[in-house]
Amino acid sequence: MNLFSALDNQPPALLSAQLSTMGVFLTAYLVAVTGLLGTRGRLRAAAVALLAGIGLGFLLTPWTLGALFVAGSVGAIGLFIGLSWLFSRALGVHDQSPTLQPELELEEEAPPLMVTLAAGERADRGGFSPPTAPAPLG
Repeated sequence: MNLFSALDNQPPALLSAQLSTMGVFLTAYLVAVTGLLGTRGRLRAAAVALLAGIGLGFLLTPWTLGALFVAGSVGAIGLFIGLSWLFSRALGVHDQSPTLQPELELEEEAPPLMVTLAAGERADRGGFSPPTAPAPLG
């Protein structure tokens, strides 16, 4: 059976189970290859992507269409990551560390940026500590 003739055997629109499995695969694979989670989260996302990829083989009419979708998705995401890396190297922005706050020029005798409240002062605020800026992503 030719793969292109097998496309004629598919329903006119993808079923909701096929679409949701494709979405789960793409999302889990992207989470697994990026640095969004720690090591344990990335391993779990890779396991979910593997199971969703295998599930696509069962959900699509010839299993080879599921394999082609998975291989094409992995190749396209890899190509995008590679081109992004290449462009960042070519533009010279690869080695810069991202920060959320602008650099501050501090003198040697400048007061510390973050002062914690004493335990008595925290009680006045309902037991909460003062607000802080989010940690940098890098």
